[in-house]
Order: sequence, then structure tokens, then C-alpha cells
Amino acid sequence: MLNGIGRNAMTELEELRYFEHQCLEMAKQSTLPDARHALQILARNYATAAEMLERRAQSANTALAQLFRCLRL
Repeated sequence: MLNGIGRNAMTELEELRYFEHQCLEMAKQSTLPDARHALQILARNYATAAEMLERRAQSANTALAQLFRCLRL
């Protein structure tokens, strides 16, 4: 079960992955090498941001699980 923070983070994660995919698709279709390269860099930045968000969400879930165990919930 996700709390409000989990739902927001998942939405943000989905958006980051979507923009990453869109940038990669545009890069494939681009005939301009500089534009293609810039789009690939942008896609990599979206991927990095998504990975960071996933790690933060994992850490938060671990912390919540530990808290619930301490509180015996």
C-alpha cells in the first residue's frame, strides 16, 4: 500500500521515464547530429533523475518499515 508520498513519487518517476523515452525517440528521428546528441544527453539526465528518485523512495520505504517494526505496527 502506498501513502500519498509514494503515489506522488511514482507519478514523478513515471513522468521522468516518459520524458526519457520521448527524448530517445526524438533522438532516433533527428537528422541533425548536434540535436541528436543533445537529446541523448537529456534522456540520460532524465534516467539519472529517475534512478535517484527510485533510490530515495526505497530508502524512505526502508525507514518506514523500520519505524513500524519499532512501533510494532
